[in-house]
Amino acid sequence: MKPDTKPTRSIPVFKPRKGDGGVPKAVSFGKLIVIYGDHLGKEYRLGPTRMLIGRTDQCDLVIDDSLVSRKHACIERKDGRFLLQDLKSTNGTFLNGEFIDVCVLNHGDKIRIGNTVLQFLGEE
Repeated sequence: MKPDTKPTRSIPVFKPRKGDGGVPKAVSFGKLIVIYGDHLGKEYRLGPTRMLIGRTDQCDLVIDDSLVSRKHACIERKDGRFLLQDLKSTNGTFLNGEFIDVCVLNHGDKIRIGNTVLQFLGEE
């Protein structure tokens, strides 16, 4: 990440729930909050339709960063859970510091796409 891009104000970081045995819970709705990078603090509500993330204006969540592919990743709701999928991006999609192809999001997970970090918040 760019060392010159620092938050100008603190953003609360939410911790995942404990005691669920590692099994993702079904959630009614979710949102993403930018916790690092441009648009710090901006929130994106996740709905029943697929959210496309990337650099092009055709995406629902546009990240203007050369490390982000035009159509980088997507999040969609399936069976009461939100799935994050990398769309064969050049630089990859990371969840809690690990490269992913497809995974289920849990409350508090951190998603890194290019120089932007988003935190997923899900509610039952």
